[in-house]
Amino acid sequence: MEGLRLIPASGQSTLTPCSRCESTGCPWDRIGDQTICPDCEEQLALGEGQPLIDRLAPHHCLVCQRQGTVRYLTYPLHGRDPLAIDLCTGHFHDFLGRRLDRYAYRIISRALHGLGLSPKQIFLLHEAFYDERGHPLQPVPEP
Repeated sequence: MEGLRLIPASGQSTLTPCSRCESTGCPWDRIGDQTICPDCEEQLALGEGQPLIDRLAPHHCLVCQRQGTVRYLTYPLHGRDPLAIDLCTGHFHDFLGRRLDRYAYRIISRALHGLGLSPKQIFLLHEAFYDERGHPLQPVPEP
C-alpha cells in the first residue's frame, strides 16, 4: 500500500544516535533522514525543540493522497522491521501531536491491519493516546 510499508531492516544501522541530543541505546524513530529520540520528538510536538526542516518526499499521503510527504520511520512493538509512514505536513503534525481526527486514525489503522500490525504497536497511536474509536485522549495543544 502506498503511504505505509515495512522496510527490511537488513543493512540498516538501528542504533544511530539522536540527531538532536546524541542519545543512544535504542532504535530511534526517523523523521525524513533525521534520527530522533522520544524526548526530542516530544519537544518537537510541543513546539519547544528546534524546528524540523527537511525536504518533502514525492510520495502520496496515506490519509488524503496529497503528494509531498514527510517520511516517518518507526519500530513497531514486537516487530522485526521498521515501518515507514508517508504523511502530508498537516497529517504529520496531527500524528506527531497525537490529535489525528477519527477518519485519519481509521485509515491508518486499516492500513496497519493490512500489514498484520495493530495501532497498539505504534507508539504515537497506542491506547494511551487514542481510544478504540480513534478519539485523541492526550492531544498536544497547538503551539
